Amino acid sequence: MFDAHRRAPLAAALLLLTAQSPTPATAPLAPQGPWVVDYAETQCTAIRKYRHPGGMLTFGVRPAPTGDSYELLVGWNRAGPDNAQELKGSVDFGQGPIEAWLLHYGGKSEKGEKLDAYAYRISANEMAKARSSKAVTVNTRGGPDITLGLDNMGPLLAGLQTCTDDLKRYWNFDGLNGGTIAVPSKGNARGLFTTDDYPDEAVLRGQQGTAQFLLLVDEKGGIAGCHVQKPSGIPLLDATGCQVMRQRMKMKPARDAQGRPVRSTVVTPPVTWQLFDSQIRR
Repeated sequence: MFDAHRRAPLAAALLLLTAQSPTPATAPLAPQGPWVVDYAETQCTAIRKYRHPGGMLTFGVRPAPTGDSYELLVGWNRAGPDNAQELKGSVDFGQGPIEAWLLHYGGKSEKGEKLDAYAYRISANEMAKARSSKAVTVNTRGGPDITLGLDNMGPLLAGLQTCTDDLKRYWNFDGLNGGTIAVPSKGNARGLFTTDDYPDEAVLRGQQGTAQFLLLVDEKGGIAGCHVQKPSGIPLLDATGCQVMRQRMKMKPARDAQGRPVRSTVVTPPVTWQLFDSQIRR
């Protein structure tokens, strides 16, 4: 079973990350309650808690607004890294491991508790394997497997799809064709990024790539949400790109036929991360 409810924006992302440090598990952990689907303003998220030998673990499933990819999140209530780390890992719904890069990052909950999170990104086709799955195993390269019992995955994914469809209507994804938007939102990303934005870890690894981002623009021109539309293949670069967009991007809001500002979405031009000799600082 799962419950659905609506909370304030960003509550889902923060709520996902409450648990204790991992230790090896030899059998699927049993869920400690139903799935909860959070209809937040910029993101749909399903969360569930599990009792681990080291404490409570929180597991989350979060589709992209476009529905073409998913993030699987595992959280613990300990201090995470100050800077996001990119790691190799895998996700297995019982049909063989799906290799996936993941982000390991720290943060704080709504209550100010320290948080430690692992986020795995997989495609919608890969997530479809979970519909009939009874368990999922997540792994960080060199770390222990964590296997979580699953149930009601078909209804859960259907509920997330309904939430995503509502999200698209709320942000006027098809506003230009549907008539709710007469003048699209406009902005200029020129000069937005500097060489100092290049993550040190990506520089050390010699990682480069090109990504595009989907921005959720509110009625005041603020960037309410940022999602990776076309990933670079380097999650750390993609996460940094969204962080820069949300902090610095300035937009003019879209307007309807009466000239009133309305919510809208914007796909950015390609953002290319390219290393030069002057950026290699170590």
